[in-house]
Amino acid sequence: MHKHWALAFSYFAVVATQNISAWHVVWVGGQSNSVGTNSQRNSYPVFPLNPNITMYCWDRKQPSFEPAQYPICNDANVGFSLTYANLLYQTLPPGHGVVIISTGVGGTGFHDHNWGAPNGTLLLRSVYNTQQLFQFLPSSLGGSATLHSMLWHQGELDAGDNGAAYQATYCTYLMDDLSNMIDYVREKIPTASSATPFLDGGLLPFWEDKISGTSNVQRAIYSLNSSRACTGTADSRVFADLTPDGRPNGDPNYRSGVSGLVIHFDATQAFFMGFQYWRAYLNSLQVTSVVSNSETLACGAPLQPTVPRCG
Repeated sequence: MHKHWALAFSYFAVVATQNISAWHVVWVGGQSNSVGTNSQRNSYPVFPLNPNITMYCWDRKQPSFEPAQYPICNDANVGFSLTYANLLYQTLPPGHGVVIISTGVGGTGFHDHNWGAPNGTLLLRSVYNTQQLFQFLPSSLGGSATLHSMLWHQGELDAGDNGAAYQATYCTYLMDDLSNMIDYVREKIPTASSATPFLDGGLLPFWEDKISGTSNVQRAIYSLNSSRACTGTADSRVFADLTPDGRPNGDPNYRSGVSGLVIHFDATQAFFMGFQYWRAYLNSLQVTSVVSNSETLACGAPLQPTVPRCG
């Protein structure tokens, strides 16, 4: 087991409810893996329920804040955001809490006009619902709110998991799609700035290695910090393609609608991906200047200028 993952099992007992004066908001968006699309209902690790980690349920008839637990509001099952929130919480001073808002939708991307800036349908909805969170939080929970970080997991649709045989180029996905979206959400979400950490995540290794033509998007995902400052990538390559008994290492019950292959992390993998996102967050704090990359420079698109600090 990865030494950082072992921290999950030494987590202290349930924290007593405090009077929270400051909330740290974590936005999660993207495709199906961002919303925990998997079928594993037991035998995965969990953190104890923490009353100071909450979720914003924008998808209710009456939007509300509720104690964060699986599934996070709008999620299908177990995702990575609650792991990340627990790791974040351990670093906060007394009187601070965490709020998760999840707005991803399975089977969506940039090519289908859902996430592209400035007019993507789901992008606009995500910004609206996050703005709504900031509007409602003071009267609902008390205290102030600040956007802490943004977690993104997407790329399967644009890497070939679509009915149009479309596969984005490296430059299209990194610069035209992902980087422009980052600029947009950093501008539109309350309290965000050009230095707000934005973290993306690698695709399921089994699926990515079985589908030809995905390498452009995968390279772009892992090269995000060559385009935008204060970014990092949650490395999914810690997972082998196959389990020890030779089966695809992922969830077998929610397969790609295009290839029929295993495309989703199972709940255990999703839980541990939260640690990878946390590691990516810590790395992002050091990226005050974009990391030089000849392939990104060849795209010819503007890179983000240096920022004084990240976070």
